[in-house]
Amino acid sequence: MVGIIAFSIFAVYNFHNCMRKIKSIAFTSLLFGMLSTTVNAQKNVDTQHLIWTRYYLKLKLNDKYQIRQEIEERAYWFPWRQHQFVSRTYAERKLGNGWNTGLGFTYFLQSLPHDPEISDYANQLELRPQLEMAFKQSISRKLILHHRYWSEFRFFEQPNGSYEFGNNRTRYRLEIRYTPIPKVTLKAFDEIHMNIGGKIVLNVFDQNRYGASVQYMPIENFGFELGYFNWYQQRKSGVDFYNRHIIRFTLHHTIDFKISKNQ
Repeated sequence: MVGIIAFSIFAVYNFHNCMRKIKSIAFTSLLFGMLSTTVNAQKNVDTQHLIWTRYYLKLKLNDKYQIRQEIEERAYWFPWRQHQFVSRTYAERKLGNGWNTGLGFTYFLQSLPHDPEISDYANQLELRPQLEMAFKQSISRKLILHHRYWSEFRFFEQPNGSYEFGNNRTRYRLEIRYTPIPKVTLKAFDEIHMNIGGKIVLNVFDQNRYGASVQYMPIENFGFELGYFNWYQQRKSGVDFYNRHIIRFTLHHTIDFKISKNQ
């Protein structure tokens, strides 16, 4: 209200100068509007639909150490074609107070180009040593916040069979886990990916993933998870994006060697 009164007094006091400024502001706003429209017109979004199937194994060695193994097949849904194959191995150590750390390695095979309409494609292998820090924050007996920090070093296969370092990618995921009844857990997450490296120019903030799932464990060490998430990724051009809708099915399996030894 004070701003409106001040502006009115100023307009009465110096009407002509005010009009010149308004015209200038209007012209500038119109110019930025035109530029914004042009930029938005240059933004190309490629929408894709995929289905991921994953086997997630945990080998609990003792109270502090465990090995995690993930094997995942990722395929386009319309039309059906392989997109990626991922094998990820992690050695994890609990640090106490909800914290744990891990060292891992990922074998990552992707089919190029990223276009399900093209049947004549080639596979490119990528190797990723990874570091992990995670924190489990208990809000209540049924509600948990899980923070995960990943740093992965990406080595891409070259035509001559060698591997060349591409860039580092750092990821942060916040996940909410709610267990309304025993054996059932509801999850929702949001994860950002940031590229770091001299070759990265326009796609520093690489991608964002968010989604939700339901996990059902009929027995303590075996169960299923079904979810949906959106994967929105900026490509190297800066104006081209992928908007991927993904259905993910996971088979969870835990083997506790500590229990086996006690038995």
